[in-house]
Amino acid sequence: MNIMISAIPIIFGYLVWFAGAIQIDCDKTDQIHEDQIHHCCKHPDGHNQIMADCAKEHGFKLPNSNEQSMMDLTAGHAIAGTCFAKCVFDKLNFMKDDNLDMEAVKKSLLEKHSDDPEYVNEMIRAFNHCHGKAEENAAKFMSNSIFKHMTKKFCEPKSAVIMACVIREFFHNCPSFRWAKTEECENLLQFSRKCTDSIATL
Repeated sequence: MNIMISAIPIIFGYLVWFAGAIQIDCDKTDQIHEDQIHHCCKHPDGHNQIMADCAKEHGFKLPNSNEQSMMDLTAGHAIAGTCFAKCVFDKLNFMKDDNLDMEAVKKSLLEKHSDDPEYVNEMIRAFNHCHGKAEENAAKFMSNSIFKHMTKKFCEPKSAVIMACVIREFFHNCPSFRWAKTEECENLLQFSRKCTDSIATL
């Protein structure tokens, strides 16, 4: 296990500090398959050129060629890919003066997903939630030199922090009509809500 992966739980422990969840015993993780979470909440899918280009440029692994939405990633995966996330947000013009540009976010979502207004509203709500003081503090925390030396590719982390937060918010607030009512998905959701100090928080 490399140092970056080992550090993800520490990073996430900080990131989810603002969730205000009650800590409980979350040792039983053998039935939790976080990498399947994107199957639980229906969202627009398929090839995404920007995601694909940034993944190739920064050696970031996407699930597969047909699952290239931001929502196909886990929060833990997103937070580890600081350069990938920065690349995506830069190409989408989501960041302005090192801050999330909500007008650019809304414009992009409305242009790309005009046929799914509910999804647009859910994503705007998630982005609105994810550019506050907690994300700013988390980005500052990750900018510490200890994290910069964990990987050869480390970039300014605010985009990754926001991306991870958006993924988490989208999943946690998935409308019932989008939710796959399977036992595995229900278990993932309950584990994620209760075990906010675990890597499987998404």
